[in-house]
Amino acid sequence: MLDEKKSAIEAEERYRHEVASKLRYEVGAMEREVIAIEQGIWSKIQEFLNSNVGMWLLSSVLVTGGAGLYQTMQHHYEEKLHNKTQLITLQFEIANRIENMRYFWRKAKTIREGEFALRSVFQSKTPINPDVEKINLSVLYFNLYQLIGRQNQEVLEIVRKLEDMEYELQAQKPGDLLPEDEKKKGLELIGRLEQALIKQN
Repeated sequence: MLDEKKSAIEAEERYRHEVASKLRYEVGAMEREVIAIEQGIWSKIQEFLNSNVGMWLLSSVLVTGGAGLYQTMQHHYEEKLHNKTQLITLQFEIANRIENMRYFWRKAKTIREGEFALRSVFQSKTPINPDVEKINLSVLYFNLYQLIGRQNQEVLEIVRKLEDMEYELQAQKPGDLLPEDEKKKGLELIGRLEQALIKQN
């Protein structure tokens, strides 16, 4: 009985070994088939790309793609340069107007002089760039905020108050003296505007 068990186990082991060998052979054959198919596909692709039509297609795709990429990069660079230039122009123009306003407002003694000082809210006395000479200060700030991506509501409110002050001065007699409380209020608003610009930069 022991010999029978041994021979049954041996037969079973031989059978397992044969099945494993057969499976290994079939898996290897499948791998070789897959490799052959891949090589066949790649050889056909290479053959096509080496043909006249393939070279034409490849070159047109590369040239078109390269030109498109170059054009996109150039456009992006030009836009970035334009935005940077515009940002600098706006910052300098705003600073220039605030400085002019502060200078002329401190020197103002009459309503006419005060009105002249606050006119920088609407138009530049000494423009940095002629393109922005006649643009309102609030519009300059709005354009600046579009470029930097954040808005300061306090600044816009100060500009509105300065605009209102200028309109109120227009309604008064030009030869009258500028009231001290009005002068102090104007200097405070201009100072706050200047501080906001400094913080922003």
